[in-house]
Amino acid sequence: MNNNTNYKPDKLSRYTVYFLAFIIVVSRLTFPRWLTYDVLSILSWDVFGYYLYLPATFIHHDLGISDFSWLQQILDTYHPTNGFYQAYMGPTGNYVMKYPMGLAILYAPFFFIGHLFAGLPGSPADGFALPYQVSVAMGCLLITIAGIWFLRKILLTYFSEGVTALTMVMIVLGTNYFELTAYDGALVHNALFTIYTLIIWFTIRWHEKPAWRTSVLLGLLIGLAVIIRPTEIIAILIPLLWGVWDMESLRKKGSLVTGHWSLVTGIILTLLLVGSLQLIYWKVYAGTWLYYSYEPNEKLQWIAPWLWQVLFSFKKGWLIYTPMMIFALIGFYRLGAKYKPLFLTMFLFTLINILIVASWPTWWYGGSFGQRAMMQSYAIMAFPLAALVEWLLTRKVWIKASLFLVLFFFILLNLFQTWQYMNFLIHPTLMTSGYYWRMFGKTKTDNVAKGFLEGYKEAGWEAMGPEEDYKRKVLFMTGFEADEPWISGVREDSILHVGSTSCRLDRNDVFFTILDRKIEDVTATPESWLRVTFWLYSPYIFKYNPGNFVITMNHQDTNYKYRFLNFEEEGWIPRKWIKVVYTYQIPYLEYATDRVLAYLWRNSPATLYIDDITVELFEPKDEE
Repeated sequence: MNNNTNYKPDKLSRYTVYFLAFIIVVSRLTFPRWLTYDVLSILSWDVFGYYLYLPATFIHHDLGISDFSWLQQILDTYHPTNGFYQAYMGPTGNYVMKYPMGLAILYAPFFFIGHLFAGLPGSPADGFALPYQVSVAMGCLLITIAGIWFLRKILLTYFSEGVTALTMVMIVLGTNYFELTAYDGALVHNALFTIYTLIIWFTIRWHEKPAWRTSVLLGLLIGLAVIIRPTEIIAILIPLLWGVWDMESLRKKGSLVTGHWSLVTGIILTLLLVGSLQLIYWKVYAGTWLYYSYEPNEKLQWIAPWLWQVLFSFKKGWLIYTPMMIFALIGFYRLGAKYKPLFLTMFLFTLINILIVASWPTWWYGGSFGQRAMMQSYAIMAFPLAALVEWLLTRKVWIKASLFLVLFFFILLNLFQTWQYMNFLIHPTLMTSGYYWRMFGKTKTDNVAKGFLEGYKEAGWEAMGPEEDYKRKVLFMTGFEADEPWISGVREDSILHVGSTSCRLDRNDVFFTILDRKIEDVTATPESWLRVTFWLYSPYIFKYNPGNFVITMNHQDTNYKYRFLNFEEEGWIPRKWIKVVYTYQIPYLEYATDRVLAYLWRNSPATLYIDDITVELFEPKDEE
């Protein structure tokens, strides 16, 4: 037999890995965006925050960012973010990174490779030049390929070559996994998916033959997942519940654990050792072993108040933009029927993960194609998906034909909508059902379609009518002349607008509150407006003294109708008093206890002055 013209069936899944890896790498190379000197580059937005540990430590030797000038130079040169939110001033006076350090650890080898090539003409060794961007991008592709390879290995432990190959194709090309690896692979989800495949692989190996090697690797991987994203502590469910489905299996699991107690202790100690890296960082730079580095209103809200939105909204609904995973949810029935030792682990993990994702106030998780926070769980959900595929492939021909037609449609839809997303036809944050259907299958947009984006009119066209159509009431006014103990900052008599004093804001004044009231104490009239007026003075040009004026509504620590004015983008002249006027229409209010907030949000060590604040309410006059 001529082996050169035939491939063995047992290699089908391996060839599938090669094919999928080729598709992802080619897609990355044909849509590079290596270094665009703006927020479309690889090391931008959240990734900028994950990565910042490395240049801060190894190039500038300033992990606490005590000297903001080097960071300001990076911001000015590469424009990786609109507003610096990736670190906040901590209680010790150091900047504390918002995001944990786990991804920086994974980026580190690629950072050092990039550093070796830095210093070439036009490529300064600053941590963000072209060699660093390319090296991190290529490193993330290696992480992706490793994830697909181990996905194959864990599926082959239970399923056939054909089922494994088809399941991999469904996940890689039929879900937002493709976009989050080929294009946004530097985000946490790509790395976490690969880590989950490894956790499952070593869990399988440990249960086959408990050993120190697999124990240490399990602890290391779970610990790394946690310091990438703390809610991934649920990864402990995988080795903990593996093989448990009834009382008898629970007793056997208990015997296995007690019989290898030293190895279990090794898993726990390794996990704690990895996690201690983050604790040490907080202790050194925040002054405490445990430190909440996010904004005060960014906290989990129990239990899953945004479950419907996470699953079905056109803004970011998981099953709207990734309908392929409906098969995985249905597949839990088949998994429980045929693969009982796997069911409890996979089902509980998926349920708890969905509830966690739906409990985060920013439930749409910033800019992304679909619900990106679900992607890493596909490593677990591959098992119920494969169980359903296995069952369907044993059905009648017409059922199998129908299955392949649906799968083919979902894959085409996913790839086309990924193309739409990468070409700005699917908006990363403002999608609505009206805009979705008007753009369905389209290759270009127009102003009529854009009018259906969430908040498009508010963001672009919001303006109050003539003042004579409203009743005006002053809610608040201060020139900082009287003693007002609620005011943060320091009274200043050398630089002022009018009167005898102004208010000086220094590096510790990150937030300066102008208004914070229950809406029932402000107005009960629909279509009312707020107008906030204040005077601002900066001794430095505003790109070196960045900040924002923010006005928003707040329901149970969750912001909505969030609007802001970025000081850096206004072209204001330094060393001159600037009059700032901002109008804001109060949205429809379901809860009278919701709060309206207006504040300055700044993250600069430079000094800023504010004076003569006025907050006015404009309520529509009754029609005669």
